[in-house]
Amino acid sequence: MPDTKFSLPALREHLRKYFWIYLIGITICLVGTSVLWTTTTPRPSIQETVVVYLADAYANPEPLEPIARDMLEQTRPFDETLKEVDFQGMMYQEDDYTSTMVLLTRLSVGEGDAYLASQAAMDALVRSEALIDLTEYVEGGWLSEYDLEPYIAEYSDEDSGEHYSLMAGLRLDSVTALKDMGAFFSDGAYLCVTINGGNVETTMKALEVMMKDLTEVSHAQPENTEPAA
Repeated sequence: MPDTKFSLPALREHLRKYFWIYLIGITICLVGTSVLWTTTTPRPSIQETVVVYLADAYANPEPLEPIARDMLEQTRPFDETLKEVDFQGMMYQEDDYTSTMVLLTRLSVGEGDAYLASQAAMDALVRSEALIDLTEYVEGGWLSEYDLEPYIAEYSDEDSGEHYSLMAGLRLDSVTALKDMGAFFSDGAYLCVTINGGNVETTMKALEVMMKDLTEVSHAQPENTEPAA
């Protein structure tokens, strides 16, 4: 009969022989638990969130987390159902098929209420015809105090041949706080809002808070009189 008595030498020998089996088993359990938690944990619906994508070859949403919290706090009085405001990075490179597929997938499932988009990403968003016309909002005073240059997109109806245009976005060159914070390269980039977001009016209010906070950050930056290296 095999020796089944417990002893420390026997335990050490057992672990020496079967250590990798236990390690693999523990890893599988941890990964499985993580996946199960991620897929089953309750999350707010798209109608209860405002998600702003930073679409560029480089984007770092982490410095914008305090602004996201402030956007949530200040927008809740307007929309009591709002549960989350979040900035998310989206790698977007010109002439990159994968970048375009990711962007179109996000749009098709209604993810992303607004975009800070590089010129290449903005061109793709315009081609997708997924952006709201900001004309009425801007003429009503939305973000008018920041004197952001409008981006006018031109379209033509293939069936009727009719041409039309809309204000698809606002240029962000003057919003230097984004690059000062290391979050997003604002030169030549645009702010735009998607038509398939779950709560356009709430998004517009949240973006007002975002611009106010970014302006305050810019004013708080020490003036740099030295030329860039």
